[in-house]
This record gives sequence, structure tokens and C-alpha cells, in this order.
Amino acid sequence: MTARIFVRFRRPVPINSELVVRAEIQSTRGRRIRIRGELHSDGEILAEARAAFLHVPLDHFLQTPEGRAAGEAWRQRLGY
Repeated sequence: MTARIFVRFRRPVPINSELVVRAEIQSTRGRRIRIRGELHSDGEILAEARAAFLHVPLDHFLQTPEGRAAGEAWRQRLGY
């Protein structure tokens, strides 16, 4: 689950073109995961991002009707 995210756009992001996303885990502590990422096009950095996520067990989401429906949709999509 996203706890916070910051994005800095350095250049306009073109539409209908191939983009490359690079990301790496910076740290983990308990349930918190910190990640840094970049968006590239033709070798140029278009945007940079920092984010913090909280690990939430799948069972938490499967307790709601919406979560169960989404889980079933994924199972069907994956052929399970």
C-alpha cells in the first residue's frame, strides 16, 4: 500500500512512445519499504520518484467483497 510518493518531473513526458522505468529498493524496515525510481526516454531522465510503501498481507484485502472479486479476476486471468 502506498504510504507516500513524491515525483519530480524534469522534462515533458511524451505520449505514444516507449518509456523505461528503473527502480530500486533503498531500504526496508519492518513493514515499510522505501523505493527510488526514474522514468527515461531515449536515455534522458524525464522524472524521478521517491516512495514509501507499507506491506499489507493479501488476506487483509481478501476480507472484503471487492478484494475477493479482484483476487478471483486475477486467478482467472492467470489461468488458475
